[in-house]
Amino acid sequence: MIWEIDQPEDRPDGVDALGRPDPAYAAALGLIRAPFGRRSMAFVIDVLVWVVLQLPLWLGALPLLLKLAGGSISPYGLVNHPGFVLAAVMAAVSVALSLAFLIVQWILQARRGRTIGKGFMGLRSINVRTLERPGAGPVLLRALIVGAAGIIPVIGTAVILASPTFDSTERGRGFHDRAARMWLVDIKLGLNPYDEKRMRIARKTVKAEPVRERAERPSLATPTRPGVNPEYRPGNRISAGVLGVGRSKDGAPDAGEAPAPAAGLATVIDAAPGADESRRSPLPDRGTFLPAEPVGGPVAAPPAVPAPAHTPAAAPAPPSAEAPAPAVAPAPAPDSVSEPAPAPAAAPAPAPRIGLRFDTGETLIVAAALLVGRDPDPAAAPGAEPTQLTDESRSLSKTHALLVPTSGGLEIIDRGSTNGSAVVRGGAETSAVPGVALSAVVGDTVRLGDRLAEVVVL
Repeated sequence: MIWEIDQPEDRPDGVDALGRPDPAYAAALGLIRAPFGRRSMAFVIDVLVWVVLQLPLWLGALPLLLKLAGGSISPYGLVNHPGFVLAAVMAAVSVALSLAFLIVQWILQARRGRTIGKGFMGLRSINVRTLERPGAGPVLLRALIVGAAGIIPVIGTAVILASPTFDSTERGRGFHDRAARMWLVDIKLGLNPYDEKRMRIARKTVKAEPVRERAERPSLATPTRPGVNPEYRPGNRISAGVLGVGRSKDGAPDAGEAPAPAAGLATVIDAAPGADESRRSPLPDRGTFLPAEPVGGPVAAPPAVPAPAHTPAAAPAPPSAEAPAPAVAPAPAPDSVSEPAPAPAAAPAPAPRIGLRFDTGETLIVAAALLVGRDPDPAAAPGAEPTQLTDESRSLSKTHALLVPTSGGLEIIDRGSTNGSAVVRGGAETSAVPGVALSAVVGDTVRLGDRLAEVVVL
């Protein structure tokens, strides 16, 4: 038998099955392409820095080289020229500085996506698939393509600079960017992809699926108001064996339970063909549960003893100890069935509770002021209930924030946490100022460190 094991596909978020990056995913994260003007200025700044590093060569060694090229001095005269040593030193300085400049630019762009020009203009280079650092190989390939384009003076460099405007995906990627699978983004107006915490939060926000609403369950309770669906209470068996609502330990019915019918009512017997109609009792109000009758049928009323007939008037006989007094006939049982007691007025519906539903599926009820964190200090907010939150990434502070319920949501008061708190509404994040209440309504997303939670009604 051959066992096949499915290997997890190494495909980053925002990439389709064919390996093509999705521009919509990057836009949802908050990444913005580098504008053409600032991109060109970054290139010009890098070129100007390189030109400054060539000044020692041009000022110290270039005059002698021009004399040698023009035939003013011979190679022997160049070597024995009084300024030859200074020219050689100046040329060596320019070469060393230029080499150091190229290596630093290469490493910075490979690891942090920046050069001197990009740093001034607020731009960063990233891998277009992973949205992370591009790596040394792609950066070197991109630089070689730009250098090769400079072989054709002016025209080649102009084509490279103008190629980002021809990008069909509207990402502003030039020919050299596509060959190296790189992308230049704007960190002044958009998200900085090298800010690991913000990038992680953005990925969680985009990846999080909307929480499904729980289906409404049918109620087993007796309705006290027509047209109103009471709260769900699971069924239970009462002492008489009738399936109804559960009772508490002291015997009192749960909140919202219908009152028991008045004593003396007979059990309702289902109609069946050939059933004795004399055992059928009038039906009470619809939806009322009646206690079960005892085994053997209903108890019959005691038979009535007839009163003795009147005799002609005679002297009364003396009472005899042996003769018992005549029994008094009991009153006949009433034929009518007493009406059940009226149902009490329904209790007012409880006020909705506000809670936080975290990205892990946990739900935190905010019914009173809560002091949340990894290990909150009760002295930080007297009167608030300390509540510990699980956080494997340890992005929460020990005493992170104070949550206070309001009529339409809750207020977040950051307690000077390390990673801060914020409210995300409509895709825009508002950071909380320590000590200042920040309002969040139902439907907003609350960020506590790296933890995300949606404000919901429970």
